Amino acid sequence: MLGWMLATAAMVAAPETVIDATNPTVIAKAMQAAGYKAELAKNDKGEPLIKSGANGDSFTVEFYGCKGPTECTSFQFFTWFKKEANFTPALANEWNAKKRFIKAAIDKDGDLSLYMDVTSVGGMTEANFADALDWFSVMQGEMQKFLAERRTPAKS
Repeated sequence: MLGWMLATAAMVAAPETVIDATNPTVIAKAMQAAGYKAELAKNDKGEPLIKSGANGDSFTVEFYGCKGPTECTSFQFFTWFKKEANFTPALANEWNAKKRFIKAAIDKDGDLSLYMDVTSVGGMTEANFADALDWFSVMQGEMQKFLAERRTPAKS
């Protein structure tokens, strides 16, 4: 009985690691802990981003609400697919109509963007972060299948 009480007290007293966007290095380390590559870089504006990949495609983690290179309030998982003939707003809307947390859009160049925004104000647990990262990875793979099913076969 005493052993159970001590173990329970230790679990309650052990602080859980909090993941937030205030320091992009923390996000990169959490990605690595989850088994993903995570290369910390900067975008054209000098803002932090993380380069990674899943399912054979690259993706980035982009940070928002930052004060300089840190103290960000949110981040976005983002990937893109180069323009194809069937990339239309209707295609993106078809995807979006059945998805809750992740959205697709066609950009000005005709590329398809897939993105998922995450707020981290107040922090999130490692498990919650790993779940969001896994969700994005799974949905990136689902988008690949979705696009493959809708491609126009090449004329012979």
